[in-house]
Amino acid sequence: MSNDRNIASFVLRFTQELWEDAQQEPHVRWRGHIRHVQGEEENRFTDFAEAASFMQRHLTQLTIDSLSKKREGLSQEKMMQESFKLWEQFASSYTNVMFNAMEQGIKQSKAFRDQIDETRDKIFRAWQFPLNNNSDFDDDYLNKKVSELQNQVNQLADRVKALEKKLSEMEQS
Repeated sequence: MSNDRNIASFVLRFTQELWEDAQQEPHVRWRGHIRHVQGEEENRFTDFAEAASFMQRHLTQLTIDSLSKKREGLSQEKMMQESFKLWEQFASSYTNVMFNAMEQGIKQSKAFRDQIDETRDKIFRAWQFPLNNNSDFDDDYLNKKVSELQNQVNQLADRVKALEKKLSEMEQS
């Protein structure tokens, strides 16, 4: 019994892009890059199904190339069926893997947003800004508070200048 081995290797790389649209709604997009190591063909994708198709195309070609060597006693139909079992298993588990990955991403995103909200609330409490239930502030109110803070900073700067002037005069005398 002859036991031939063929190897097909793929390198996958994913890049995550996070952004907010004009309505400040968060968005996530995954981009991918897949490369067939032995043939060095590569492809970029935004849908993982494209990467799966890329792999399936190369693995199918590998099987077809093996079949073309005319092996005695081997049924081509049987070999193709055996080869496609991998894709049946992949298709049945693909949705679970992707769902779990998205669910984990959502949990991490929520935890990150909660951290940002908590930090923002601490800062606003430190500056004595009142907090609403939904953490949205009236723009006019915020502008007024920022102006008040700016006036206080200007007054403090004037006091520091006056103290520095007095200190300088005392040193000269």
